[in-house]
Amino acid sequence: MQLLPRNIYRRNTFQISRNTDNIPSSKLDQGLFAAKNIHQSNTGIDRYSLGHDSQSTARDYGRGNLGKGKMLREEGYKPRILAVDEFAIHKGHSYATCVMDLEQGDILWVGKGRAMKDFEKFFEDVPSDSLSAVIAVAMDMNASYNKLVTKHLPKAQIVYDRFHMQSQFGRDVLGAVRLDEARGNKAKEKEILADISDDTDKETMKSLKQEAKTEKQEYSQLKKLRWSLLTNSYKLSDSKTEQLQSILQDHHDLAVCYAMKEEMCRLYELTDYQQAVIGWTKWFQAAKESEIPALVRFAVQKEKRLPGLAAHAIYSISTGKLEGFNNKIKVAKRIGYGYRD
Repeated sequence: MQLLPRNIYRRNTFQISRNTDNIPSSKLDQGLFAAKNIHQSNTGIDRYSLGHDSQSTARDYGRGNLGKGKMLREEGYKPRILAVDEFAIHKGHSYATCVMDLEQGDILWVGKGRAMKDFEKFFEDVPSDSLSAVIAVAMDMNASYNKLVTKHLPKAQIVYDRFHMQSQFGRDVLGAVRLDEARGNKAKEKEILADISDDTDKETMKSLKQEAKTEKQEYSQLKKLRWSLLTNSYKLSDSKTEQLQSILQDHHDLAVCYAMKEEMCRLYELTDYQQAVIGWTKWFQAAKESEIPALVRFAVQKEKRLPGLAAHAIYSISTGKLEGFNNKIKVAKRIGYGYRD
């Protein structure tokens, strides 16, 4: 049975200390994050430097087998595919960095902070020989991750997480353009209504009010269109698809951005690296030539990451499993709220 730590995080510390035995079993089933005797001064959970057979090690989260890591080490096991990501300790205030072995699903290290100097501690704590077999590392586009992996693991292929890329595109491009178009409809509605005066004849007034109503309806439709734009086209119902196509016909910039999103999804399905490089090169070129400010900015920012984006064709990996583990930490924090240190 896995035990939930009595206090996972205090406000100004990163401390995981004692386990508690009096939590109801229904709560224990939800508490997948458990660790022992990691002191305030030690901000890393490192199974290599601390040893799997001591009381100061982190559990093999969600697996219920504390001896697994020790067994793998004795067999000479070395991780091949890693994922690194950050998570919030206190939202908007402080963060921690987490490294996972994607093949085994084990956490290798956790350290406070997300800056370059914070992630550098991972390579200081974990013996370089233990990382000699690493061939790929999944990450988001945090600059410190990229630079340090290139420095310490020059033979490893960096793979940028597709879901971070698609999420940013949805927010910074599709979201921004959709809201710009909606604001444009709102502004037109106000302009049309401003043209109506006491001297306007009935026929003209009726026509203007109808135009204003149309603009208002398009504004409302665009405001509600978010999830239809973000959802893969093959998952949309026939009615949603018809509605989406109808709106895109009247909004050129939004239609272009939607087409670029669909092409991005196609590129992530490629399994040949050279085809992926060619495809991403054309994608960035088309984005910069679109003259849509939000799309151009996005392309300029991300184009330098092209090798790591195309690498998804070789290693179809992401930080999704690690994101899931980070969510378990957040759940355990909520469940453990109120237990005193």
